Amino acid sequence: MLVLLIVLVSLQIADTHISFVKSWMDAHIEDTEKYLGMPVVFSEFDTLISTVYSSILNSTKKGGSGAGSLLWQVFFEGMDNMDDGYAIVFSKSPSTSSIVTLQSTRLALFNSLCSTRCNWSCKKKKMLEKILYHDEL
Repeated sequence: MLVLLIVLVSLQIADTHISFVKSWMDAHIEDTEKYLGMPVVFSEFDTLISTVYSSILNSTKKGGSGAGSLLWQVFFEGMDNMDDGYAIVFSKSPSTSSIVTLQSTRLALFNSLCSTRCNWSCKKKKMLEKILYHDEL
């Protein structure tokens, strides 16, 4: 399977950049659906985690091409000598760990209960929305 990988590098992000990133991601998801017919994966988005995850989840919910994401630099404790300032250490950042766990759980549920292109018209949608949207990102 071919996958288009798009890298988002984020340093310090102002609120005005968040809406741009969301529309930029949505445009790339739409382009991969219409023209390439392949999934898209976003990576390296540290400070934009909620925005990226929200766009991916919305695409997945619609049966779209938003396929997933790759965090930049997930380290274990004790790997501090390798940190360039952007590392994520889950034991030191429980809130980030919770966001990643919730996103992974949501995507796993969506992908296991419905076919890729059903566009969530199946009966599973209402049950999943109850489970998955009780705590928005």
